[in-house]
Amino acid sequence: MKRIPLAAMMLVLAFARGGATADTWTEVKSAHFTAWSNGGDRQARDLLWQLEQIRFAIGAYWPWAQLDLAKPLLVLAVRDETGMKALVPQFWEVKGGVRPASVWVTGSDRYYLAMRTDQRGEDGVYLNPYTSSYFSYVSLIMQVSFDRDLPLWFLRGVAGVMSNTVVQGNTIYIGAPIPWHVQKLRTEPRWPLKRLLTVTRASRDYTSEQGMAQLDAESWAFLHFLMFGGGGAWKDKVSRYGVMLKQGANPDTAFTEAFGSLEAVQHDYFAYAERALFSFQKGTVNDEIRREQFTSRPLAPAQAAAGRAAFHVAMQRSAEARALIDEARRADPKAGDADSAEGLLFDHEGKRDEARAAYVKATESGTTNAWAYYRAAMLTWQSGPADDATMNGIEANLARAVELNPSFAAAYGELAEARAALKQPPARIVPILQKAVSLDPSDPWIRISAARALWRMNELQQARKIAQIAVTLAVDDERARNEAQRLLKEIPEK
Repeated sequence: MKRIPLAAMMLVLAFARGGATADTWTEVKSAHFTAWSNGGDRQARDLLWQLEQIRFAIGAYWPWAQLDLAKPLLVLAVRDETGMKALVPQFWEVKGGVRPASVWVTGSDRYYLAMRTDQRGEDGVYLNPYTSSYFSYVSLIMQVSFDRDLPLWFLRGVAGVMSNTVVQGNTIYIGAPIPWHVQKLRTEPRWPLKRLLTVTRASRDYTSEQGMAQLDAESWAFLHFLMFGGGGAWKDKVSRYGVMLKQGANPDTAFTEAFGSLEAVQHDYFAYAERALFSFQKGTVNDEIRREQFTSRPLAPAQAAAGRAAFHVAMQRSAEARALIDEARRADPKAGDADSAEGLLFDHEGKRDEARAAYVKATESGTTNAWAYYRAAMLTWQSGPADDATMNGIEANLARAVELNPSFAAAYGELAEARAALKQPPARIVPILQKAVSLDPSDPWIRISAARALWRMNELQQARKIAQIAVTLAVDDERARNEAQRLLKEIPEK
């Protein structure tokens, strides 16, 4: 039996004993975000208001951006460093390590943004304390907005510039200089544009820590030039470039058509990057977004504990997750959210049978976690041949998943395949497939689900076409690529 280090055991006990005196958590919801706060209603409203303003700014600047994410985003807003340490203890376990003001993590069931509410930017200082997390948020929007892998300079450049969006009072500032990028540009040799534009995920400039830091500085500077340089002369061109990529144009062709010759662009860009001062945009916030529109309610102790347990699973902190699941069950033995969190933990540990049992129990308890219904369906389907009664249960769980999360692209894809397996009419299948692809055009697994569904419907030519698209999309997913290639081999041509 594996021994648990004493320090880890003491940590688990601290969590367990602390449950009875845990903080009171409040849930605040805006139109597009949900925050859980142990620091009060007002601070959570302020954070969500700023997030809504930044989301609006992204959409206004980049009309082609798909702003609705495939998973819900939960903001865990804690009042101070003590609260942050409880959420992400690994950063305090390293002596002299980073003590973050925010942490972004992608969980199976949702995206999480943990933030300290006492870290606010000062008036007149145009640096967002949450730039790293906002970089992740903007990157995600960029990735789901296109059905292909984007040029890294464009993806990281847009994310870098928009990550330092600052809201102060009724004013929003976009594109303020990021000090560490400016410092890098001042102290390191400038990359030729050809080098920047040809960096891929396999490049040393991407895979090494030093290369990544320079890549981000160069990408930020070049996008900053395109957005604000030349008195705004390049702004429409970069928007055109994004539209061309959205329409499927080759990146090299799109660059030449949008910006002109590489040499001419580089000449103007280098002159811009050498400037002592960088301009940025000042605007007025969207006054239609108001804090008083947001809803608020106290969270039940069991729900608050289970939600934080799911966050710890995403952070790969199993001991803390287990302690909070136990805390949730003590608060409410019938809590479906505790079962959902336990399903996530078992999934993380590779215990598929236990995970399926936990998810099924969560659905029977009436959880509102869409992921629990999705995983209950998928683990049941993958456990062996399913008769019609089992398939009807799978279809019902997938339908409930998309009802709870109307942006759940993968669940739409599997729902279409389940309905095809049940030989339901095309009118019940095709719109669901179209919805799945439109929500996440870059996910190869959704195309694989679509290919399978079309094969079951005997739409062989279309099924093969979709499978080929999945092969193209599966650049960084070997398992998806192998499955798509298998489908191409097995789906008859006629």
